[in-house]
Amino acid sequence: MDPRNLVALVIVCAFVCAALLFWFAVRSVRAGVQRYSDKFSESARLNLEQMFLLIDSGQLLTLNGIVVVVAGGVGWLVTGSWIVAAVCCALGFLAPRAMFKFFRWRRELALREQMPDAAMLVAGALRAGSSVPTALAQMAGEIRPPISQEFDLFLREQRLGVTFDHALDNLERRVPLEDMTLFGSAMRVSRETGGNLAETLERLADTLRQKLVIEGKIRALTAQGKLQGIIVGLLPFGLMFVLFKMEPEAMSKMFTTAMGLVFVAFIVVMEFIGALIIKKIVTIDI
Repeated sequence: MDPRNLVALVIVCAFVCAALLFWFAVRSVRAGVQRYSDKFSESARLNLEQMFLLIDSGQLLTLNGIVVVVAGGVGWLVTGSWIVAAVCCALGFLAPRAMFKFFRWRRELALREQMPDAAMLVAGALRAGSSVPTALAQMAGEIRPPISQEFDLFLREQRLGVTFDHALDNLERRVPLEDMTLFGSAMRVSRETGGNLAETLERLADTLRQKLVIEGKIRALTAQGKLQGIIVGLLPFGLMFVLFKMEPEAMSKMFTTAMGLVFVAFIVVMEFIGALIIKKIVTIDI
C-alpha cells in the first residue's frame, strides 16, 4: 500500500474520530445544560411561589449566567489568574442559591415574629363570638404580610373545597416552622376534642412571645462572637489582597506555582473548618 495513501487514511480517521468526539461533547454539554436549566427553573419556581414573588424563572437563569460571566471577568482582570476567575465563576454560579436561602431566612424570621400577634388576633375574634374561619379571615385582613399571605391562601383553599385539615397540612408544609406546627396542632385538637381554643391560642401566643425574647437575648449575646468570626475569617483574604497590591510579583507565585496553589487550597480549607467551628459555638438552639 502506498505510504501516502496510508497517511491520508490515518488523517481521515483521526479527523472523523475528532469530529465524533466533538459532536459527543457538544451533545453531552447541551444535555447537561438543559437538565440544569430545567432543574434550576423548577427549583426557582417553587422557591418564588413559596415567597409569593412573581418573577420569571427563565429571567433568573439568564441573570445567573450574566453574573457568572461578569464575576469571572472581574476576577481575571483584578488578579490576572484563571484560577481566581474560575473561583469567581463558581461563586457567581452559587449566588442564586445563597440569595434564595437568605430571602427564605428573612421570611421565616418575619413569620416567627408575627405568629404571637396572629394567635392573639384569632383568640380575640373567637372570644368575640366569631367562628374559626371568620376569626382567621379577620386576622388575615388585619395583619401584615407575609403571614397574611399564607392564611389568605389557606382560606382560599377552603373556599375552593379543600378540607380544613388538608388546607392546614398545606399551610404547615409551606411554612415549616415549629411555631406554625404548634398553631396547627392547637387548631386540630380543638376541632377534634373541643375545649377553649381562644385560651389555648392566648397561652400559645404568650409562649411564642417569650421564646422570641429569649432568642433575641441570645442573638445579642452571640453577636460579638459572630462579628469576631467574620473579621478573623476575612482578615487573611484582606491581607492577601494588600500584599498582592504591594508585591504583585512575589504574590503572583501563589497562583502560578504548584506550591502556591497548595497553600491557597490549605488556607481555604482551614478557613472553612474555622467558620464551621465558630458557627457551631455561637449557634444556640432553643
